[in-house]
Amino acid sequence: MAKDLEGLIRLAYRGWKRRQLKKPKIHPDEEEIASFLEGKLPLERKEEIKEHLILCEDCAESVSLGLTAKDALENKVPKALVDSVEKKLGIKSFVDLEIILKLKEKMLEVLKAGGEILVGQELVPAAVLRSRNIGEFKDEVIILKDFRDIRLEVRVENKAGKYFNVDIQAKDKQSKRVIKDLRVTLFKEDVELESYLNDSGSVIFEHVLLGKYRIEIADQEGNLASVLLEVRV
Repeated sequence: MAKDLEGLIRLAYRGWKRRQLKKPKIHPDEEEIASFLEGKLPLERKEEIKEHLILCEDCAESVSLGLTAKDALENKVPKALVDSVEKKLGIKSFVDLEIILKLKEKMLEVLKAGGEILVGQELVPAAVLRSRNIGEFKDEVIILKDFRDIRLEVRVENKAGKYFNVDIQAKDKQSKRVIKDLRVTLFKEDVELESYLNDSGSVIFEHVLLGKYRIEIADQEGNLASVLLEVRV
């Protein structure tokens, strides 16, 4: 019975797909594509363009030229389109690792973390950390996030409660080998502050003031990850 049902579902899907592909393609122009990426279209037209982009490879490829990691992270484009762009351009992944910390005189408090936190020799998911009522760390906190074959390590160090240092390192998840020749860039309010190649294995941004930041990690093929970091008092 289950096998027959699966066959019916496949037939129904193939029929729907054929009907969609037979529909006349009214391609959005450049102005509409720009408005779509900026989130300025009416909801009805936005949904129409989403459906068109999923089915039209030509338009999806055109949109990919204006697609950034930030667009993907803010859900301005459908997941199916992001997957298509990744495949076309060889982009490995868009990852949003959100970290919110509170900087105290001699301590760092984790308010929110999207990955696992290193506690001694133990990796602890943020949810488990909260259940144990652990939130404060002396001097520094290390947060890790796995995506595809890469493990991203973000180390935030408290500097006397006035500013902080952040150290970014990427490793191969299996071999633990440090991945070099990555471009790591620090942004604040979409303004690029610093950018370095991690030819030594890691990138350190020093004497960073309190506030909200975005750190983008990229190789020669495109963005690998985006870290949204906020440190407050």
